[in-house]
Amino acid sequence: MGGCENVRSAAWAMVRHHPSYYFVIDRDDQSDQQVEDSWTSFPDADNANLIIWRKRELENYFIDPNYISQSNFLKKGFSKNRIAKVVLKEANRRLFLDAANLTLLSLHRDLRRPFCDHFANPADFQTIDDGRSRISELPELSDKVADITRLFSKSHVETLYDDFVNVLTGGAYPLMYGTGDWLTRMSGKEIFRAIAGQCFTVRSRTDEVIQGKEQNIEVAKDLLRLPLAQQPSDFQELVDKVRQRISAI
Repeated sequence: MGGCENVRSAAWAMVRHHPSYYFVIDRDDQSDQQVEDSWTSFPDADNANLIIWRKRELENYFIDPNYISQSNFLKKGFSKNRIAKVVLKEANRRLFLDAANLTLLSLHRDLRRPFCDHFANPADFQTIDDGRSRISELPELSDKVADITRLFSKSHVETLYDDFVNVLTGGAYPLMYGTGDWLTRMSGKEIFRAIAGQCFTVRSRTDEVIQGKEQNIEVAKDLLRLPLAQQPSDFQELVDKVRQRISAI
């Protein structure tokens, strides 16, 4: 379906006709409150049966050393501690880039936000001039211009960026485990791509080394074959919610 906004649109479009369809999207820049609200209400047709991962991207679950150290594809000598160092090194390299991209995600989301209700009374639109005057004289238009000016002001953008840096680091730089939300909120997709070749070796049935996207998929599939009790807590909770829903049908 493409990006998260496409999935979100599809969820809202399908929910009335397919109430047993469920959707999961990446968190990106969304707040803790938005995320937890989606878990609390899920599954709920009034919220499009949509749940938001608690981590920025699905791949963030696959950069947790505690989880990926259980992989059958780990290279010889790669202990949990060694994996943790590789992940941390890549995260430190990307920190300020990821904070900037989170800032852009937030700006994009604010920019696309609806700013007024649609018109509803055809009697107010008898001529082309009626339409022109009503749309151009909307007071919300000037409010939107002011909001956009504020949104893209240097001070607002810098404050937003600083806030994301603080969220990621928890005030500690270089990054360290147990401080800040970097393991949850940085781009797990990019970090996993960067570390996968260092940490894992995947071979085909003909004993050829598999690399790139195909390798990464095999690593993820291998981890997902672990017993449910060994999966990340969010995976366990999602499975439990779906099971409860199925048993209630």
